[in-house]
Amino acid sequence: MPKFDGIDFKLETTIGHSVGALVSTVLEQQARLADQRINQTLLTELVEQFVQSERKLAEAHATVLAMSRSDGLTGIANRRWFDESLATELARAIRSKTRIGLLLMDIDCFKLFNDNYGHSAGDDCLRAVAQAVQDIVKRPPDLTARYGGEELVCILPDTDAEGVERVGNAILDAVRSLAIPHAFSKAIDIVTLSSGGVSIIPEEGMTPKQVIEAADAMLYISKEAGRNRLTMAPVYPPVIEAAP
Repeated sequence: MPKFDGIDFKLETTIGHSVGALVSTVLEQQARLADQRINQTLLTELVEQFVQSERKLAEAHATVLAMSRSDGLTGIANRRWFDESLATELARAIRSKTRIGLLLMDIDCFKLFNDNYGHSAGDDCLRAVAQAVQDIVKRPPDLTARYGGEELVCILPDTDAEGVERVGNAILDAVRSLAIPHAFSKAIDIVTLSSGGVSIIPEEGMTPKQVIEAADAMLYISKEAGRNRLTMAPVYPPVIEAAP
């Protein structure tokens, strides 16, 4: 019997070790799985935090970018963003041989308005006029900007002369409809605009300065003719009518 007892003892010992090892393995696996779940949770939280941080960073960047492109007083595009946009649109028009339109506008007798109504009223006037122009110029590729002082400007890509003239006259009407009193104007007794417009298919080598100068020449004619009007440049290049 001792031999049997020895065998029996060894068998019990072996089984005991096997069960113990199995239990230990199961416990280790459970611990590892628990660690994995914890790690997965932590990883998920970290990813969510990263995504939120990236979103906030993108929003902050967009805000800063918008501020860098906006005029502090009127909220429309500033001169810097206008210069960059005109250069970009002009280059595109040259490549694609398409038209680009430009309107250059000036609030009539604005110095007299400021001198007599005060600079605070002048600021309010500028904001109201800028918003009126912005409300007319709505297409995504278009841009309304403060060119300087009381001058505003609109870039109108892919717009022929008739389109530029239509937009320009709509702007004049919108500003007149504001009915901002201006008893000291040399035009009429409300705030008005003088405007110069061009629509061109630019040639290779043409510069933004040349486009602006063309619109400015038309603006000068509007002022000399009594203000409160739009003057359009001759179509360039000229439209050739087909022979009958």
